[in-house]
Amino acid sequence: MKELSKIFKEMADLSDFIGESPFKSRTYRFASEAVKMYGTDTDKLSQVKGIGKAILEKTVEYSNTGKIKKHDDLMKLVPQDLLSRIFEEDPVLLGKKWREDVKKRYFGIDGSLKTIPSKFSMKFYVLREISKHFKKNLVYTEKDVDSILSKIYPDHVEIRRYLVDFGFLERKVDGSTYKKI
Repeated sequence: MKELSKIFKEMADLSDFIGESPFKSRTYRFASEAVKMYGTDTDKLSQVKGIGKAILEKTVEYSNTGKIKKHDDLMKLVPQDLLSRIFEEDPVLLGKKWREDVKKRYFGIDGSLKTIPSKFSMKFYVLREISKHFKKNLVYTEKDVDSILSKIYPDHVEIRRYLVDFGFLERKVDGSTYKKI
């Protein structure tokens, strides 16, 4: 019970660091407190206003496996040297400064990408930044995507593939159209 509460609290801080919606981190913080008060009994938790299906599923996942995949995924998005600081400092400010540093390091003044980072966490942020060039729910042809990406990086095909692999763009099976997720 105490460990699950800690995991939800960490998920809130990690979400704040990576710049996810503040509603997500608020939900994880609330779940942390609810687990402290009501334990891991999903029947009790389901009666708590503000505890939704996703939190209940994560609680069951933790009960069955001793971990939560989303927690593990969030941990991968944070550089190891900053991981302990997130839980001791303000994760929102720390994350904002780190993202600005990554942007300065990998992007030119004109917005072009200098190089593709090899570290997973940095690559994620670079791709997130590039994904801002696409509008949600707008359907793009491969030619449209390549046109946008070729202005950012010479190997636009590699960037396109990464955007799909990392879940920023969704591609039709036949590769004919793309959409921002």
